[in-house]
Amino acid sequence: MSSPIAAPTRPTRTYVTGRVTKSLRALALVVSLAITTWILVRYPSLPDVLATHFGADGQADDRGPKWSILILAAVMLLLSLGLAALSTRPRVFNYPLEITEGNAQAVYREGERVVVWMALGVQVVYLGIAWSVLQTGGGAVLVLAPLVLLVAAIIGIIRQVRAAR
Repeated sequence: MSSPIAAPTRPTRTYVTGRVTKSLRALALVVSLAITTWILVRYPSLPDVLATHFGADGQADDRGPKWSILILAAVMLLLSLGLAALSTRPRVFNYPLEITEGNAQAVYREGERVVVWMALGVQVVYLGIAWSVLQTGGGAVLVLAPLVLLVAAIIGIIRQVRAAR
């Protein structure tokens, strides 16, 4: 397996990112900004104590101070920005296969795509948490979120392995 430390010895990225991948990356950022804006707009009207954790049944099982939702918003926004930035640097990823001159561009392209899809999956997580805290009822979205992330990871790995052939 290659490591990010070995990235400088890998072939340089030469492919052009597709329009769909660029659009999905932008969508992930727009959704993150929209959810953050929703939190900030609702913040003044929120009670002083909010639900901060939900059990498997979707019921709040822990509470915390109102400002804790601002920490959530900051972390999720930074995570989203970080994933978007990282997705543009597939040469440094840790791939489950050897990167060669012959497969580098195809594998890099699939690596970029999987990170963009993971960024979208993170937005499903963010939406579910925000919805649960601000509106209640986001449990269904929170159940869907790990599935989205898992499917994105599995499909991404399969596509990377196929691209390496």
